[in-house]
Amino acid sequence: MHGIGHIDIPTTNFKKAKNFFGKIFGWTFQDVPEMNYVLFRAGTEPNGGFYLVKKMPKKGQVNIYIEVSDIDATLKEIRKARGKVLVKKTPVGDMGWLATFATGDGCYLSLWQSKEVVTPTTTAPEK
Repeated sequence: MHGIGHIDIPTTNFKKAKNFFGKIFGWTFQDVPEMNYVLFRAGTEPNGGFYLVKKMPKKGQVNIYIEVSDIDATLKEIRKARGKVLVKKTPVGDMGWLATFATGDGCYLSLWQSKEVVTPTTTAPEK
């Protein structure tokens, strides 16, 4: 089973979004200027972020990411189930990959695959 990993919410103004969601819901924020993005912590998972738009879209405003371990295999299954890949596997910095798809009836969702964190192994010194 795969859980909801992240939610993107559009905003026309980061400062106003942080003020609104911070005051009402107590969320905390981390600016990510190199991505023109603001992460939020909602207190419980899933968390998410705000992305900047010039004008609020009429539809498709909130983007939900489903966490998967293999984006390529999941996209293949989506195609088999008559879904449509809208955005192919795309790297996101050094954090992982995303992809966007539509279900057979047209609902847009996204996938997220985190990069594996490789922990250096230590070997015991030879005797």
